Amino acid sequence: MKKIITYPNGLKLIVEHIPSLRSMSVGIWAGVGSSKENARTNGLSHFTEHMVFKGTDKMSAFEIADAFEKAGAAINAFTSKECTCYYFKSIDEYAEKCFSLLSHIFFDSVFSDIELDKERNVILEEINMTQDEPEDICYDLLADAVYGGHTLGQTILGTKENVKRFDQKEVKEFVKNFYCPTNMVISFAGNITLAEADKLVRKYVLPKTEKCGIEQPQATSHNIVSCHKTYYKDFEQANIALSFPSYEFNSKFSVPVAVLSSVFGGSMSSRLFQQIREEMGLAYSVYSAPSTYVKNGTFNIVLNISPQNTEKTVRATMGEIDKLTERGIDQGELERAKIGLKTACIFAQENVQSIMSTNGKLLTLANEVYDINKKVEEINNVTKKDVDEVIERIFKSKIVCSAYVGKNPNIKIEELIN
Repeated sequence: MKKIITYPNGLKLIVEHIPSLRSMSVGIWAGVGSSKENARTNGLSHFTEHMVFKGTDKMSAFEIADAFEKAGAAINAFTSKECTCYYFKSIDEYAEKCFSLLSHIFFDSVFSDIELDKERNVILEEINMTQDEPEDICYDLLADAVYGGHTLGQTILGTKENVKRFDQKEVKEFVKNFYCPTNMVISFAGNITLAEADKLVRKYVLPKTEKCGIEQPQATSHNIVSCHKTYYKDFEQANIALSFPSYEFNSKFSVPVAVLSSVFGGSMSSRLFQQIREEMGLAYSVYSAPSTYVKNGTFNIVLNISPQNTEKTVRATMGEIDKLTERGIDQGELERAKIGLKTACIFAQENVQSIMSTNGKLLTLANEVYDINKKVEEINNVTKKDVDEVIERIFKSKIVCSAYVGKNPNIKIEELIN
């Protein structure tokens, strides 16, 4: 059962006590990512996430890693477009030790110039690596096509120019502005009670929290218009992504969209997989998936193909979309998708790290508490009419963005789409 405390300074604590387990996972969430950056600061959220592990006023980077490993704990972090999370997984008897360490690096990292320069080179290599990955390039190109000048169009890693310029002053200012109580959630899941978690937060977090340095930027919606981007390079395979305007994060239509995706391209029995891969043999990988953010969302189709199959694959994909818009889905597809979604939700509740992450993200981005029983009920209640309505909204507007990465196929993909 989930329990929440909101402290007077605005910090939120969510705890899901699972006494049958001996493990636990804890995450400190900050509501900041590349979507809260501007052109000059793009990449700073990710840069700061790396730097938090590089030493405090009391511990070196090695001592931090060694301390977690001595407790048998797995420690990591990630940055997305809308949030950043630092988390660990450990057994229950080392809960306080690991939480004190996590809190220490979160609040007391010193961001030394020496470590800044070391990590700067690491991140530049990370950027170089993504530029050799066609699928990564395609995702970033698609985001640029969909969101244009909106901050959601920015990459999480940022530009090389920015990474080369970031200094200690900028990182410290960023932490002051965004790693603050009104923009934070702490999520516990596993064998720990609300009272025990509250005690840890009061001991290791509350004394170190300060007011945010700025008023938090609010998410804004973006009016998507058709746009097509290409990146030609001599890769052996080509990546194509199509994106259609859809629903925002945690929308009341989220479950019907998930059902649609499962039927259309979210599984091995889906229409796209069966037609594009199994029947026509055109793609190694083909799938659909919604991509959702606060106040924004898209429905995406991604294909990994040989460049010479580009025209045939795009035509076949658009043909499947035409069938979908003309006839909708059938009852058998609906029921199979609903069972699959319920199963995935329930299986996720058997993973302590997944529970921590689901609870933390929803509370951070939507200020809501995840309820597995409510989610299962929503899935059970989805009808064919519900799914047909989201098909109408997503595909019949005729707005579509695309990204192509690979050898020049000498065709205009936008003409095939339209």
